[in-house]
Amino acid sequence: MSRKCRLFVADGFYHVVLRGNGRADIFFTDDDRMRWQRLIHKGLERYGHRLHAYCWMTNHVHMLVQVGDVPLSGFLGTVASTYARSINKRHNRVGHLFERRYRASLVQQDAYLLEIVRYIHLNPVRAHIVGSPDDYPWSSHHAYLGGTSPPWLATRIILKCFAPSLHQARAAYSRFVADGDTQLLTDVSEQLDTLTPSDDQLIGDDNWKAQADEAGPTRSLDELVAEVCDRFNVTKAQLQSKSRKRLYSAARAQITLAAVDEGVATMTEVARLFGRAHSGLSRAVNRLRDHRQ
Repeated sequence: MSRKCRLFVADGFYHVVLRGNGRADIFFTDDDRMRWQRLIHKGLERYGHRLHAYCWMTNHVHMLVQVGDVPLSGFLGTVASTYARSINKRHNRVGHLFERRYRASLVQQDAYLLEIVRYIHLNPVRAHIVGSPDDYPWSSHHAYLGGTSPPWLATRIILKCFAPSLHQARAAYSRFVADGDTQLLTDVSEQLDTLTPSDDQLIGDDNWKAQADEAGPTRSLDELVAEVCDRFNVTKAQLQSKSRKRLYSAARAQITLAAVDEGVATMTEVARLFGRAHSGLSRAVNRLRDHRQ
């Protein structure tokens, strides 16, 4: 059975969950989390996304990411693969660090957006690690209260939803998080808690979900090919040639993986576009997935 296509909406807000393989730990020391944050910073700059909230748990991460003009796959794939290789080397471990597929749920703006921020910041409390989000050092909660904020974290858009004045907004946010027992938060929690690791869903009310679900992928295969060709400094004609240059093979694998993950095209359609055998592309994509781990 084919997996559900990822829905890409430019400037959309996504609740992202990336878990350790088999729910195993992904952070072993504070230095590991600092390394992860440096990679997040570089990735956001490279791909043009914004990070509005985060929580680094021991065996998974939560993020509220607003995408730019490109989907999340490049950003998350680059960050996760670089981090995994670093951790395997530093801690003398082997094997996949992360689950093969991250979860990215498109979030309805306004009320649901605020609930996702609260959900993310209350994650350590629900896990019974701390009694209050104030006591957990590895989330963006402290930045929303006026504490030190990393340069790659964007808090103003969410805070402006509470009040025009920064001081008033922080006070209102604090009360909002403390008053966590609401029907809307329960609704968001139930929607998120019923998802499986392979699910990509819509978090919002039923009418908005129906409209968003009908939208489908918002970029074409030609647009995806053009983006990857520009990144690899190659042409579409070169990728369609008989050449077996490693650079061309890598670019085709990137295009195929993104097309399949985002629901832009099937592997068969990409194989037909480049005049390649389905089996060969499948092997290349599997190697790329393994490399990202």
